[in-house]
Amino acid sequence: MRLPKHAVGFWHARSEPFPVIDVDALAQIVRRAARPSGVWTEHVDRTEYPRSFHALRLRSRTDQYDLLCGQHLPWIGFCHATPDYMGFDVDTVFRDPPPWANLLVGPGYRVLSHAELRTPSAEVDTSELTSAARGEVKYWRPSCLAEFLFNWWD
Repeated sequence: MRLPKHAVGFWHARSEPFPVIDVDALAQIVRRAARPSGVWTEHVDRTEYPRSFHALRLRSRTDQYDLLCGQHLPWIGFCHATPDYMGFDVDTVFRDPPPWANLLVGPGYRVLSHAELRTPSAEVDTSELTSAARGEVKYWRPSCLAEFLFNWWD
């Protein structure tokens, strides 16, 4: 899997900043997609330095889970609860998307499966990342795709 240059969020100070995902627009899209399935957005947690992603807490009558979306990349992962900066076990934290998540693809989001999020770092192509991002990857040594996309690197 090839990561686009803005996947982990590091650029050079002299270059143009990467586009930022509009979390309010994402929350509206999620509300429209999830509501018919009895799921509502309980909370929107905007990215805050050094976290690289937004988190939306979703709830139904029987379940609670979070949707994560990168700050600069419209790739989405679903998890049981937002991981914290101490790291996470992708096998226990992340989950497959709910059935309604396919409705997010039309507006331009890529919904990642649990298997995709578990993709080992050796199978992740980082050639398009900026040199600043590749430096962070070398330092932090993510073990899988989820650790590239949803991080607290500074």
